[in-house]
Amino acid sequence: MSTLIHKFTIGADPELFIINEKTGKVISSIGLIPGIKGEPYISEDMPKGFGLETDNILAEFNIPPVTSCEGFINAMNYMKDYITNFVKKINPNYGIKCSAYEVVDEDQLQSDEAKLFGCDPDYNCYTESQNEKPDGALTNGRSAGCHIHIGYENPNVETSLKLVKYFDVYVGLPSVLYDTDVRRRTLYGKAGSFRLQEWGVEVRLLSAAMYANEKLMRIIWNGVIQAINAYNHNFSLPDPAYVRKAIDNSDVELAKTLIDKYKIRISE
Repeated sequence: MSTLIHKFTIGADPELFIINEKTGKVISSIGLIPGIKGEPYISEDMPKGFGLETDNILAEFNIPPVTSCEGFINAMNYMKDYITNFVKKINPNYGIKCSAYEVVDEDQLQSDEAKLFGCDPDYNCYTESQNEKPDGALTNGRSAGCHIHIGYENPNVETSLKLVKYFDVYVGLPSVLYDTDVRRRTLYGKAGSFRLQEWGVEVRLLSAAMYANEKLMRIIWNGVIQAINAYNHNFSLPDPAYVRKAIDNSDVELAKTLIDKYKIRISE
C-alpha cells in the first residue's frame, strides 16, 4: 500500500568519462580510478558519505543523501572537482566529461570489465519486468548515467513504483529537452527504469549530461520536488504510452506538448 511521503532525502551515484583534454579521446578509468563496485575508494580527506569507484570504463562516485538543493549541488560539484584533481595529478592533460554517450577507442576496451554492462539488473515500473541488459562486447559506445536516489520513511514497493512514474513526468520529460543525445537511450535510460533499495528507490533514467552544470542540477532537484508533491496530491499523469514514447524516442515535440498540458515547471 502506498503512503504519503513526509520526509525524504535525495542522493546520487553518477558516472562520468575520463578524457584526454588534449586529444579529446576517452581514457578508461580501469587502473586509473581506485575503488570497485561494492568497495568504493574513500580517502581520509573525503567527508562522510562520498566515495569513488570504477564502473565499466567509467568513473562513478557516490554522494551522501541530502535535503536541500544547495546541498545536492555542492556534493555533486565536490566530487567533480575531486576527480578532476585526482586525474590531473596522474596526467595534467586528463579531465572529466559529463556526457550521455561516447565512442571509445578499441585500445581502451581490452579488459573483461570494459565489456561488462550492468552487473546488477534494473527494472521497468510500467512492465514490472527486468530491463534487457546490453552486450558490451558488441559496441564501442559507452553511456554514463546519473542515477537519483530517493529515500523516504517506511519504503514500500507500491510507493516506489508510483514515484518512478511521477519522476518520469516531472524530471524525465524535461530532460528530453536538455539531453539531446539519443544514443544512450538505445542502451540505458528508458522510461520507468529503477531499482528498489532498502531506503527507497533508485531512478535510473537520467544521463550524466543532466549534471554537467548547476542549472541542470537545479532542474533535477526541482523536478524531484515537484514529483514528490504531485505524488502526495495524487495528481493525474499523462498516458504512460505517451510518456514512454517521448522519453524512449527522445521526442522533443511530444515532451513539450506533455510539459505544457500538465503544467510542469522547469525552473532553471
